[in-house]
Amino acid sequence: MEFSIIPDNEALGKCACCGSEITEFMEVFGLGAKLKPDVDLSEYEGHCIEIVLASGKKSAYMMVTGRGSEAKNEGKDAMFLVCSEKCATKLKNILEKEISSGKMFNTVIDE
Repeated sequence: MEFSIIPDNEALGKCACCGSEITEFMEVFGLGAKLKPDVDLSEYEGHCIEIVLASGKKSAYMMVTGRGSEAKNEGKDAMFLVCSEKCATKLKNILEKEISSGKMFNTVIDE
């Protein structure tokens, strides 16, 4: 798999679910995910990438956790930043469908 690295300021300023702007003054929410063992994103550790979800209808910004980071130590290979609890629930449902497709994710971890 090949992905493009998204600049941090762009990735951290956009909801992974609805795409709305996230500002430093907003409350934000996160979802973590565990990748399938055969998915190697080590070259993207510590960066944000844009992924196309299995349905092909939606893309999302995903942060690939860095080796030694708190998130990685908690078993999260990827993180998604969302603007609301509603978007967190919606993205979790989408990611759970991704798990059933068997392509990229093994589990979704609520924050």
